[in-house]
Amino acid sequence: MKLRVAVPAALVALFLAASDALAGATPAPAGSLGNLEFPITGTPDCQRLFRQGMLEMHSFQYDQAHATFGNALETDAGCALAAWGDAMAYNHPVWAQRDVPKAKAALARVADSSRLTVKERAYLAAAQALYDVADTRSAQQAWLVSAAKMHADFPGDDEVALQHALALIAVHGYDKDRQREQSEAGAIALDVLARRPEHPGAAHYVIHAFDNPEHAILALPAARTYSRIAPAAGHALHMPSHTFTHLGMWKDVVPSNEQAYSASQAAAKALGQATPKWDWHSYSWLVAAHLEQGQAERARKLIDDARSLLEQHDSAELRTGYADVAANYVAQTGRWVEAEALAAPLLRRVSDEGADGTNPVACLQHAPGGSREERPPFVHSARVMAHRMRAEAALRAGDAEAAEARASDIRATVAAMKPWSRVGRSSGPAELAMAYAAEVDARARLLRARSPETEKQALEAIENTVRLTDSLPIAGPAFFLTPRERLGEALLAAGKPSEALAQYEREADARKNRALSLLGAARAAQAAGDSARARAHYATLAALWRDADAELPAVAEVRAGAGGSLLASLPPPSVR
Repeated sequence: MKLRVAVPAALVALFLAASDALAGATPAPAGSLGNLEFPITGTPDCQRLFRQGMLEMHSFQYDQAHATFGNALETDAGCALAAWGDAMAYNHPVWAQRDVPKAKAALARVADSSRLTVKERAYLAAAQALYDVADTRSAQQAWLVSAAKMHADFPGDDEVALQHALALIAVHGYDKDRQREQSEAGAIALDVLARRPEHPGAAHYVIHAFDNPEHAILALPAARTYSRIAPAAGHALHMPSHTFTHLGMWKDVVPSNEQAYSASQAAAKALGQATPKWDWHSYSWLVAAHLEQGQAERARKLIDDARSLLEQHDSAELRTGYADVAANYVAQTGRWVEAEALAAPLLRRVSDEGADGTNPVACLQHAPGGSREERPPFVHSARVMAHRMRAEAALRAGDAEAAEARASDIRATVAAMKPWSRVGRSSGPAELAMAYAAEVDARARLLRARSPETEKQALEAIENTVRLTDSLPIAGPAFFLTPRERLGEALLAAGKPSEALAQYEREADARKNRALSLLGAARAAQAAGDSARARAHYATLAALWRDADAELPAVAEVRAGAGGSLLASLPPPSVR
């Protein structure tokens, strides 16, 4: 497998060193979270529990970490770094979430820092910098400045180094214009991993730092190993699928997320938590992996199960997971007639007005400046996806009026998300939703009156959505038709198959083994009279769909189009 972009020689050297170290590592016991060294001031019991809490936190097992750090403080009320760990577990950097009041309360438990080391006081100062700033984005930047200074002051300390790597990911991790900073984070984590092949944070942050199509290959050794380093952490079971997804290894995405989802259920049960704490993120990736392999019936069973749980235990987290799987299903199968019914649970009214904010889907209390922990507007983003499903279904049914109404719904929902504009890293998702609404309007006008002018306007609107999408990172499966796939489809309808082929092939290159892009490329090549390219794309998809449902409408077309291609006879890519 070739690297997609030029990679600095120093980074390749770190990659090779980490790969060699991991190749000789022994798989950890089933209940393990990995291993690390982090000496602190405190009693032996506090030191032991603190290390356990740090192992949990490095794998983003935040609820477990809070419990462990709490136990550490019960054994030694003066164990300052346990209070620091508890405070840092209220910062979820990859998701731009913080609970500032609780974090400050944890830091307030440090009554006396006079007997701490200089390094321990630096840790506390960095945490203070993180929570002294009201705006989430600015707070993460302040944390990065402190973490970078710590790394310069203590260059030989692996835990300090990983704090720096994580802060870089928090600030720059999903910004397409900041790949230098992402590579810096990856280099730091690779350097630690080469020395400490059992460290969960090192493997974890390598995957996050290289979580993009261009660099994912550099994370493959860490992805292969992270779940073996920390098999007791649900997040460690899921994270390898980030790398596998970028590399089109859908067969490996399935077990990774099956195990992660199952582990989250067990963890929630152990902590006395309900279904909102189950890992719906992994669940949506599991469904996506089945759909990419043409396994629509398996995906539909999972969707029906999620809907049943949503009816019983409504939650913001479950709504987002369900929105992704429902939209992905109708897009991948083309069963747009089911969009209204599948979207219905996401359109139910929620109790945003409750004064105490105890409703599991309440939103306003979680906006910046609200009375509760900051978190993204999950309910609103799920509703945007529901409106997108319904808009696309209306367009495909030829109902311009309904499509325009859904475009208005998208705009209204995005407007309701304004209080959260300071939480996320960028305004990209909101801008993309608004661009899609404009695209829907333009395509509706084309339905009302097909003419060269309305066709031109529709293509320009889709191209605008494509440009916006190109400025955003690819951070997982596509849970809907991608803008470039919609552009390819529109170009085919406009009688421009060669241009459509170029769009589909570009998307298939960016999203390895993306079924809809491969299918579109094959059809466009065939329409353009390029039988060899059509056969090659059909063959790639035939290999991917080796275990596809026979009833899937395109299966017969794909297998016939692949003919006797050798590629079609090969198994889909796997890293196991």
